[in-house]
Amino acid sequence: MDSNLNWNLVFLKKNPFNLTPADSEQIVWAGMKELKQQFERIFEIARSDSVTQVILNQGPYGGGKTHASFYFRNLNNLPSGQWNGSAIYQFNICVPKEPGNVAADFYTSILDTIGLSRIHQIIKDAIDGLSESDALTLLQETLSSEELARAFWLYGTEKTNEKKMLFRSYFFEGCTRTDLRKLGIARNITNAQDRFRVIAGVFRCLIGLKSDHNSRVCLWIDEVEDLIYFTSAQFRIMSQGLRDMIDRLPRSFTLFLNATLAEPADEEIETILGRALLDRVTDHIYFPELNVGEAVEYVDQLMNHAQYRDSSLLPNELPDTYPFNQAGLKTLLENLIKRTPRDINKRCSSAIHFAFGDNNFKPGESIIDPTYVTKIEANELEREI
Repeated sequence: MDSNLNWNLVFLKKNPFNLTPADSEQIVWAGMKELKQQFERIFEIARSDSVTQVILNQGPYGGGKTHASFYFRNLNNLPSGQWNGSAIYQFNICVPKEPGNVAADFYTSILDTIGLSRIHQIIKDAIDGLSESDALTLLQETLSSEELARAFWLYGTEKTNEKKMLFRSYFFEGCTRTDLRKLGIARNITNAQDRFRVIAGVFRCLIGLKSDHNSRVCLWIDEVEDLIYFTSAQFRIMSQGLRDMIDRLPRSFTLFLNATLAEPADEEIETILGRALLDRVTDHIYFPELNVGEAVEYVDQLMNHAQYRDSSLLPNELPDTYPFNQAGLKTLLENLIKRTPRDINKRCSSAIHFAFGDNNFKPGESIIDPTYVTKIEANELEREI
């Protein structure tokens, strides 16, 4: 639909009102200053301290939780300054949707997101310069399993493509007894506890096995509320696994849990995550709906971001919020049932699309004021009837 519109006619480079998060390299933060500051504070702590963090991000659908995960994944959007360590690594995944073994699906999603070839390199780098004995001791601290520690060591030191392919089977669907003997491993990864141990082991290797090497790993898990669709036994396994993973990573790990639940004190979140996991939450960020003034500020900043508008091309007689004037934009947003960023984007985009389709609206001359908003709303009511 947007491809048929010439956004230059309203002095925009393209549509700023996306309904889904843009690529992390292109994503823009507008308005919501206090919310942004809360995230920046969390990353400032992560930069200066090796403490493990668990952050529960909660708010209504379309409130900006996924947007935040994409925005802060871009290293250029993190607070400036030197990190306490060599790097920060961020991964974004969603809670599995298919019924079945939620822990196994979550494990597969993590491995697929990182990539097994990269995991081989991560382990190889982590054990570089360590003796087999020292590496196994350090790996076992996190994995709590001699066999899993041995599997990590063997995979990290393996050089032949044949055995690397066998390890792919080992980490994903499991090996035959014959192949296990070829690898020198006694057993497969067999249960949820093993899988969460492996995830923790990979993250520990990325953080650094040696105490003088502290990179930071951030894992964003989106749509946590979808766990409610699984049986109580299934989401209990998941919550216990996450709790176990946190405990195995006592330093340099940040876990963000994004949950779409309307109220800050919604009791459903305790049902989903369990009290033991909630007790490990270090910060709780709530994404509120915006009031009218905040919504106007959000739209103003979004439209005037350099990615969407070259302000030098906007004629002086036109407002910064063109094709809206301030009063028209306020009227448009006052009548919204919900003022989440998604609903605001949808409303503004619909209004501009209506104007483009109106032969009486002359881009660059006409303006969306309160009277024109009334015209838009009347047209919408007619369509509903």
